[in-house]
Amino acid sequence: MQSVSSAVATTYTIRQLNPSDAEAWAALRLESLEAYPLAFSASAPDDSAAWMESIRTRLAFNDESAVFGAFSGLLLVGMTGVVRSAGKKERHKAMIWGVYVGAGSRRSGVGERLLRAAIERARAWPGVEQLHLAVSDVAKDAKRLYERIGFREWGREPRALCWEGRSADEIHMILELKGPPRS
Repeated sequence: MQSVSSAVATTYTIRQLNPSDAEAWAALRLESLEAYPLAFSASAPDDSAAWMESIRTRLAFNDESAVFGAFSGLLLVGMTGVVRSAGKKERHKAMIWGVYVGAGSRRSGVGERLLRAAIERARAWPGVEQLHLAVSDVAKDAKRLYERIGFREWGREPRALCWEGRSADEIHMILELKGPPRS
């Protein structure tokens, strides 16, 4: 008897998160911070009640920041954030942060779709010319994804993150949204 295996393609929905997504986002964010402590500069919270309030505030719609989620059905499986720089002399920049895709959804293209949603949001902000991110040198798959999308490395901070006796460099990357890339 011959066995036939059929792959079931998962459909992902990408959308901006809102305060009603706070619990799902908090759970996925906590998973990312605990599973990969050297991949993120943030740490798991000490005060979960205060953390939930800050999450609801962060997920409130605002003109200069957004958090996007990838859903498989009703399950949040991936996330990324983008925020415009606030300083008067830095309004031409925005930052990608908190990129994470749960293990069961990796290598499905969902990370790239999340990033493209964040990039498009940054492009829509008048005057934004550059998109920045920092990636830990332990997150090699993430760095390859960023490079594939067009980000390029511009600097490295040695031992930027230290956790339980281990350290990681942060690689700083840029995507030029307007005009030719500068060397």
